[in-house]
Amino acid sequence: MKPSFPGLIYNALRWLGVVAAVGAFAGCEGSITAGDDQEFKETMAVFGEDRVSDVLKGKPNLVPGTFQEFEKLFKVGRSCARTDSKEIFIVEEESTRATGEQKLGVQMLPRAVITGCNTDSGNPDAVVKSFSLMAALISAPDAPNAAKGDPMLFTPLEVMALDRRTGTYNFYVFFSNGAGKPGSLVRILRKVDNTITRFELTSAGKSVTSTKKTGECFTCHANGGPLMNELTKPWTNWVSVVNEFPKGAKLSGETAAIVSEAHDVSFKHNRSSFANDLEQIMRAAIRVWIEGDLKMTSSGAISNKVGFGQMTIEGSAPGGVALLLKSSFCETELNYTTALDTIPIELFADPDAAAGTELVPADATGELTVFQMPVRAEHDRTMELFLQKRGYLQARTVRALRLVDDERDIFSAARCGMYAEAIKTALPAKPADVNARVLGIVAAKLKAKAFGTLSPARAAYLAALVDTKKTEEQADELLQPYLDELQTRYETAKTKLSTASGRAALTKQVNARKDSARKMFPKAASPLPLM
Repeated sequence: MKPSFPGLIYNALRWLGVVAAVGAFAGCEGSITAGDDQEFKETMAVFGEDRVSDVLKGKPNLVPGTFQEFEKLFKVGRSCARTDSKEIFIVEEESTRATGEQKLGVQMLPRAVITGCNTDSGNPDAVVKSFSLMAALISAPDAPNAAKGDPMLFTPLEVMALDRRTGTYNFYVFFSNGAGKPGSLVRILRKVDNTITRFELTSAGKSVTSTKKTGECFTCHANGGPLMNELTKPWTNWVSVVNEFPKGAKLSGETAAIVSEAHDVSFKHNRSSFANDLEQIMRAAIRVWIEGDLKMTSSGAISNKVGFGQMTIEGSAPGGVALLLKSSFCETELNYTTALDTIPIELFADPDAAAGTELVPADATGELTVFQMPVRAEHDRTMELFLQKRGYLQARTVRALRLVDDERDIFSAARCGMYAEAIKTALPAKPADVNARVLGIVAAKLKAKAFGTLSPARAAYLAALVDTKKTEEQADELLQPYLDELQTRYETAKTKLSTASGRAALTKQVNARKDSARKMFPKAASPLPLM
C-alpha cells in the first residue's frame, strides 16, 4: 500500500502555538511519480544516523504506523522510563489546522509535543536525549472519536530526529497500513540546491525516491531546525506552571490519557510535563543544532558533531554564510510573547541593544494587554553568537547593527535594508574580511546620515564602534552614556502610556508587528500562531 499525505496531519508542531519539532508536509498529497521501485538497500537515502535509524534500519517490518506503536517501539511518551515526566507537552488552541489551513472558531483542541525521554535529567548534557527525537500530535473536530471527547489523530505521525553525523535534523512521517500490519515511512530531505527529495520505505521493504521544488516541511522550518513559537512565560495556552488543562474540556479515551501526562488534574498520578521544561529543551536544541557541540551516539555517549552552522558554511546545506548573516540584519524566524501584566520591552527598545541597562517593563492592564506579539527569534540570536565564535562578526559589529535601529528588535527597514548590500557580491573567504565588510557598510551609512537624526550619545557610540582605528575598549568608554540616554528614552516612552494617544499608538505598533509577521509568512503553510 502506497501512503499518501492527507491534509489532516498538516503539522502539529507547527501549529501548536509552538512549532517544536518536525516540519510541514502541506502540498505533499500527490502520489510519488519519479524514481523506480527497487529492493531496499541500507543507505543514507532513507535513514540518517539517528534514533529512527537505530531502531528501524534494515527492519521495515517494525515500522510503526500510529503514535501508539511509535511510543512503544521507541520507548517515548507513555513508554518513557521516567517516573516524574513522560515528556508529553500539551497546548490547546481555539482552532484547528487539520485541513492544512488554520480554521478559527472551533472548540478548544489539544495538541501534543512528545520529546525523546531523558532518563538522566540531573545531567545537563543529557538533555540531548530529549531533543534528539521529537514527535507531534494534533486534534481535529471531525476526528473519528471527536464527538466522544477523543479528537487526537494518531496517524500519519510526523517525527524529527537529530542526525549524529551532520548535527542537523532528519524529517520523517509514518503511515498506518492497517491494524497488525507494518507501517510505511517517508523521509523528507532538502538538498543544497533547495530541491526536496522524498524517500519512501514501504512495508514491503522497497524504496521509492522523488524530487520536487523547495517547500514541504521547510516552508515553516525555514532553517530546518526546531521551533517553539512562544518560548517564554506565560507560554499562552500551554500546560505550564501558570496554566492548567483542560479549561472546561471534557476529554476521553486516548486524548484524555495523553493530555493527563502534562498535568493530571484528577491526581491519579504525580507526573507532569510543563511548558517551562519544554522551553529549556528547545533552547538547548536550537543551540546544539546550530553550534554542533553535542552528539549522542547510540550508546548514549556525548562527543562533538558538525551542526547546522558549519554544514551551511561548508556548503553541505543551502545558503552559505550569506544565509547565516541574515540573522543579524533581518529575521529568518520569529518567536512570540504575551504580556498580561507588563508591556514587552521590545515595543520601546531592542533588548539586545539595551544589554547592560535595567529596563523595567511598564505595567499592563485592560486595553494594554499584549497577546502573541512577534519578537526576535532565539534562532537568530543564537546564530549571531555562532558567527561571533567563528570570527565572521565581532562583538562591536553586532552591537553596531543593533544601534542602527535600537528601538526595533525586528522588522527594521534601516537594519535589514543593508543586508542586500552586504551580500551583493560574493562574500570573502576569510571570516575577518566578512566582518570588515559589514562594519564598513554600517560606517558608510552612518557617514551618509542614512539612519536619520540620532541622539548625541547614540551617534557617538555608534561612530566609535565602526571606527576601526579605535579599540573595542576605547569604543566602550562611550557605552555608559549611550545606555543612560537609552534608559531616558525608554522611560519617556513608558510615560506616554498614561495618555489615550499613547495607548492608541501602542496598539497600532503591536498590530503593525503582527501584519509584518503575516507578510513574512504569507502562505497557509506557515509557523504563525494565533495572533
